[in-house]
Amino acid sequence: METLKAHEARRLLKSFCRRSRTTLKQTYLGNYSAEQVSDILVQTLELKEVKRIVQDIRLIDQRGGNSTSYLILILDALKEYLENEDSLVH
Repeated sequence: METLKAHEARRLLKSFCRRSRTTLKQTYLGNYSAEQVSDILVQTLELKEVKRIVQDIRLIDQRGGNSTSYLILILDALKEYLENEDSLVH
């Protein structure tokens, strides 16, 4: 698998979020733009992890799977993690 550069991974993630916008609107991120959703992922996760997510999405798409559901699972896990982290701090 090719190694993605940082700017390419960000661009591909934003593009994917734009294409998945209808489904993402049905989640807790419904009020965010596709760019904001991808920025949240990039800011919260290490770039290395974002690259892995983009590569997974590409692979799932190639195999005819539901990559949007994959992203939603990641976003739900991230939300739960951040909520638990906030409760530990306060």
